[in-house]
Amino acid sequence: MNLAGMNTAFDIISMADAIANYRIDTLLYESSEMLKDTTATDDYFYLHKGDLILDAPFILDTDLLEKGVLGFIIDGHLQVNGSIINEEGDYGPILFVRGNVQCRSLLIGGSPVYISGNVTAEEVIMLHYNHGWMKCSGIFTAPVMIAEDYHFIPEHKHISAFYYNDNDPESPAENECFEDDEEDDHISLRLQTLLDNKQTRTFEELRDDLAAGEYVLRPVERDAVYWQKKVSKNFRNLKRVPLTLRTRELCMQALSKSVFSLADFPAVLITPELAEQAVNISGIALRFLPEALITKEICYLGVTKGAIIDLDIPERFYEEELLQLLIRHSDSQMERIPVAYITEDLLVTYVKQGRGAWLDKYCNAAGVSKERVLQRVIDDGVQYLENIFGWHLSANTYAYAKARYDNETHREDWIATTQKYAQKLERL
Repeated sequence: MNLAGMNTAFDIISMADAIANYRIDTLLYESSEMLKDTTATDDYFYLHKGDLILDAPFILDTDLLEKGVLGFIIDGHLQVNGSIINEEGDYGPILFVRGNVQCRSLLIGGSPVYISGNVTAEEVIMLHYNHGWMKCSGIFTAPVMIAEDYHFIPEHKHISAFYYNDNDPESPAENECFEDDEEDDHISLRLQTLLDNKQTRTFEELRDDLAAGEYVLRPVERDAVYWQKKVSKNFRNLKRVPLTLRTRELCMQALSKSVFSLADFPAVLITPELAEQAVNISGIALRFLPEALITKEICYLGVTKGAIIDLDIPERFYEEELLQLLIRHSDSQMERIPVAYITEDLLVTYVKQGRGAWLDKYCNAAGVSKERVLQRVIDDGVQYLENIFGWHLSANTYAYAKARYDNETHREDWIATTQKYAQKLERL
């Protein structure tokens, strides 16, 4: 069988034969019971007998396999003239190699891996996340090896430039990550110095580059086309683009994916026109705008587009009309409004917009009468009886509503509402 992307024929081997011929149950799994718990008896594997040489990246992706295929058994050495890539951290195809493995870089996440021989990578060996596992007692050879939240410690290794393993007590302390000014985990400066792209700051960014099959240590040209593809895949890559290539076109491409990309726009590009355009996409854009561009008008726009009041709107713009508009668009943000700005009018709007679930709490904090708030909601229209009967029904609110709407003018609405909540009314 020829697999997509591989000019190589694979045979098919059943689970029973894989156990009988390759002891996959005990060499890859902890026990036969573990194998039975995680697989089906009619599952099978792709099998290649003899040494396998691939001239393209070896992608370990469950979605690329036929239904029932658990992975690959290579009965011989595996040489990949590219990288072996298992980007997904939660799962992946099995890779079982009875021999040595040689590749440009090895990226393993959720794929269960057994290698009987040695592992040699031209650049990087990176093991990530704790859903996968590896069994290999051979020698790991590479300039860089990283095991991030991955339960594997190599018994033998020749790592010439950088070794980090957060489960290995012998991992050098100077290779630890540190918290940067943005409170993100920044890779060791020793590793950053080794990487060709000095703007790579996190393991996630390095992992993305490896998943793309790129060289990360060897100098390569990264032109405008390269960065356009990187930003298209992940807007966060904008921060890694050299300023000379961070054009308006590229920045707008990132903005179309997320307003968080504004944090990495060159200042000269953030004009009043762009600010309004960004806030129209999402009010969260306000938190990335220079103070000079944050006006009363743009704050009003922002609260209709999802701005978070205490994160995105400067307090100097807090006023009754703005807060009313905010609650009409997002009543859950009442919890973010300082008590000093909570008024009876605002709480009336809060109840009318939805459940008003925390009305007691806000009334007590602001010194506002809950009874008066609910009476005003009732007075504002028969359509709000749904809010009252649904979430604030009591003998008092029922009596007040009955006096207001149990009449000829509102007879139809009153009967419909009282019938809908008949069971609740019986309990009063």
